[in-house]
This record gives sequence, structure tokens and C-alpha cells, in this order.
Amino acid sequence: MADDPQPITPASSGARGRPAKHGLTAMRKSLRTLMTRRLDGRSAVAVAVRRWKDDIRRDLGGDLTRAQETILEAAAQSWVILSSLDDYLARQPSLVTKRRQVVPVVLQRMQIADSLARHLERLGLERRTREVADLTTYLARRTPTVAGEGNGSTPATPRRADTGGGG
Repeated sequence: MADDPQPITPASSGARGRPAKHGLTAMRKSLRTLMTRRLDGRSAVAVAVRRWKDDIRRDLGGDLTRAQETILEAAAQSWVILSSLDDYLARQPSLVTKRRQVVPVVLQRMQIADSLARHLERLGLERRTREVADLTTYLARRTPTVAGEGNGSTPATPRRADTGGGG
């Protein structure tokens, strides 16, 4: 019976040192592999990231280059990590240790915030408008003309389908 293998428990699974009192290590491990493309599209985080990226794209005028999309993806990752750290820090009873030092995650949060600011500066902080044609050109492209109808000076109005309302 002395040769029976010991059951694997969290204490004997290779973990060294004291057991964790917080989830910082687990959070760091999960955030290292985090990419916004890996998020489940239905989760609240994925929806928030998608909206955030769409807002940035709209502010930048729409059609981004591949390099801008890459910077936007890096900025979105930083934004998710920063939001997670803000939530984590808000749940802490104090940001100062018993030795009167600031919790190290505060400094890491500041570095990520600085990184996000640099990404956004590279993309541009000013809102850009899309190049759009004047109203007449836009309407001419959008409205098909019916052959033989009118003289071409006014666009033809499309007919509405009957909704079956009776009559």
C-alpha cells in the first residue's frame, strides 16, 4: 500500500508557495492570450468591443487601411484589458498595501492606459468625415430610371408593393 500513487490535488500539482488570495495571477494568464477575435460574438465583452471598434472606424471616416485595422485591433485589446483592470481595481477594498505601497496592478494599469493612448494617437484623435457626393449625384446613382419614362430630368419613383390591405 505504500507504493500507491498520491492523488493529484491543487496543493500537490506543482504549485509552489502560498495559495493565492486573489485572482490576479489567473487574470494575467487569461489576459495574455486574449484577442478580440477569439471572443464569443454573443458575449457582453464581444458586443462592447465590436461597438467600440465600429465607433472608432466611424470617427476615422470609415474605410481604414490594413495598418490602421491592425492598430485598431491592438487598441481594442488594450481597451478590453484596461476595462478588466478597472473593474478589478474597483472591487478591491484598498489600492494600498499594509506596507503603504500602491498595489502593483495599478502601475500596470497605467502602462496599458498609456499604450492605448499611443495607439489612438497613431490612428488620429480628430474626427474625419467621409467624402460624399452632392445630393443630386447621390440620388442619380441610387435611383434607377425606367426606360422610356420621363425626360430624365427627374428620377423615377419606385412603386410600392401592395401590402394586401384589401380593396
